[in-house]
Amino acid sequence: MLRMRNFSHEYLQHFVTLESRLWRTLWTLLTRPSMLTVEFLAGRRRRYVRPLPLYQSLSFVVFLLMSLMPSAPLLVIDDNKAITTQQADKPGDGLPELRIVKNELKDLPEWAKPLIPIYYESMRQWNVDPEGQAKRILPIFQSRIPYAVFFLVPLFALNSRILYFRRRRFYAEHFLLALHLHAFAFLTLSLALLASRNSFGPLLFLICVGYTAIALRTTFGGRWWPQILRALTLLFSHFILLVIVLGLTLALTLPAT
Repeated sequence: MLRMRNFSHEYLQHFVTLESRLWRTLWTLLTRPSMLTVEFLAGRRRRYVRPLPLYQSLSFVVFLLMSLMPSAPLLVIDDNKAITTQQADKPGDGLPELRIVKNELKDLPEWAKPLIPIYYESMRQWNVDPEGQAKRILPIFQSRIPYAVFFLVPLFALNSRILYFRRRRFYAEHFLLALHLHAFAFLTLSLALLASRNSFGPLLFLICVGYTAIALRTTFGGRWWPQILRALTLLFSHFILLVIVLGLTLALTLPAT
């Protein structure tokens, strides 16, 4: 017969096991670069949270904290100058007529030309009512950012695979390492957001370079200075891809307003 104390004991045991696994995973992720990757590849997986749930959980925390932060002052574009909404005395000015825009962009591919009036209308609405448009576009944009950032993980793994093509390691190993490196980035970023410090940017970059170099050496071996160069190459290319992906996400979000 199942008694309440038996049920409570089962639940408490499960919770303690899960909690201890979570804290063990976070501590290992924070203090021992790539050890989670090495342990997973060696088959020692039961003691830690699996890579994908770990990535998803930490990314959720980061984007939740970012959504709770106060927004920066709104900007509008007028005569190729960035100004605040309080300075926009004549919203809507400075945008040429649609026919002029179409004429200037007549050399675009045929598939892109139907997009001109769509984005023209988006920019017109933005110039007329930047605050209202920002309130409509930001929730949509923020909801798409996690998917856009996750798209970068396989690209990071691909770049890592190219840099280590002589090691003959499977792409899945690079993808696993990419998940753990992104999880570490989310963890450190969430700690910085909780500390409410904007001056952590340069320090976080140095930490990421050092952590990535150690993780690469732990996973793939080799001398120190090539791993530092590879870490810098990976992070620099990743930053460029991040800017491109976020720009494309914003471009796809604008017509939704």
